[in-house]
Amino acid sequence: MSCRPSSQHFESSSSCSSSDSDLSSSVASASAPSNFIMKTNQQPVASIEVFRCMRCARSVEATSTDDASSLGMVRIAHNLYYCERCAKMVGYK
Repeated sequence: MSCRPSSQHFESSSSCSSSDSDLSSSVASASAPSNFIMKTNQQPVASIEVFRCMRCARSVEATSTDDASSLGMVRIAHNLYYCERCAKMVGYK
């Protein structure tokens, strides 16, 4: 049993009992599972992205989990897209 000084200063001397140390150990063990439960209840976040054709400026809004090809866009490079019509015209599809 360890005796630590109290966080508040009183005129009388601080005393430490077994209930103080039992309380601090029970609080530490109880806080770990609650933190785990809070993290597992969080929902994943999907952001909104706009795919814009480099050639004709046609745009499509999608979530970050959507596939560009299912929305009629062809990905050329990172953040560069053609719509299917323009991709056929320039020979990408």
